[in-house]
Amino acid sequence: MHTPNSGQARTRDVVAALTLWGPLAIIATTWALWHSELPAELPRQWNSAGVSTTWPTWVAIILLGLVGFGSALVAAFALRQDAAARRRKTFLWSGFAAGMASGAWLLVAGSTVTSSVSTEPQVGAWPVVLMLSMGYGLLPFLIAHRWVDAEQEANY
Repeated sequence: MHTPNSGQARTRDVVAALTLWGPLAIIATTWALWHSELPAELPRQWNSAGVSTTWPTWVAIILLGLVGFGSALVAAFALRQDAAARRRKTFLWSGFAAGMASGAWLLVAGSTVTSSVSTEPQVGAWPVVLMLSMGYGLLPFLIAHRWVDAEQEANY
């Protein structure tokens, strides 16, 4: 039987941890859809004149994919009983990292794929996607939140 202080992962904790696979799925899916359209080099930094530095596409997908995968893996380890005290914070920070990785991928790859009019990647609204995705950690954090009071939860 589960008690509030036992540290066992509840259904909401498992659901919260599962959401951390979403950013990795976004990275993998968009790479699968776009890989034939992506050049060998992706933009890494922009300045007022346009793209100022680039990085190899394979480095971007591996690095950002690993951040997404690592974040999901850390969240899965947070489901262990001995990690209960820091579980929600782990979901929060893992979600921030995973969201930032998927947002960065969408920014560099998406700006390149959608710039069919120009050879120079156009940033457009992609930074907005990056900024919104950085808040992704709030989703698993809030899912894992105890929305009922401790007295009610102790009764089941």
